[in-house]
Amino acid sequence: MSRLLLAIALGLLAPAAAEAQRAATPADFLGITRCEGGAAVTSLRHDVRDSMLVAEIEAHESVHREQAAMHESCEAFLASLTSARRIIDAELPAYCAQWKIVVARGADSALTRREFAWRIAAQSGAMENRLQVTQRLEQECR
Repeated sequence: MSRLLLAIALGLLAPAAAEAQRAATPADFLGITRCEGGAAVTSLRHDVRDSMLVAEIEAHESVHREQAAMHESCEAFLASLTSARRIIDAELPAYCAQWKIVVARGADSALTRREFAWRIAAQSGAMENRLQVTQRLEQECR
């Protein structure tokens, strides 16, 4: 009987665990830069209203617009993001721009760097690289 209860309990928990592993969607991000007609366009989620948060997101997404502008088209920029390394290379300067704003407001520099490094590692699908991402963020973002 206890094995049956354990099996039922695990069965009930499994869907929640599986859902936690789903792929990210645009709604998961406070702001997102996408391609429209070859140009990079940023939009914020409709529920983002705090001006301090908007400034952080805008600093982050501005870097992505600049990165896209360095390519033949926005679509070419997106097409270049073919590996965890390239995603990390694109996200690191964007999070650095955001980090500068947050730290200027008084946030803990090291703690914020670590949090952002974990986000970068997760977005790239390379959580096993989070220590290296943290080290890069410390070296490249001052």
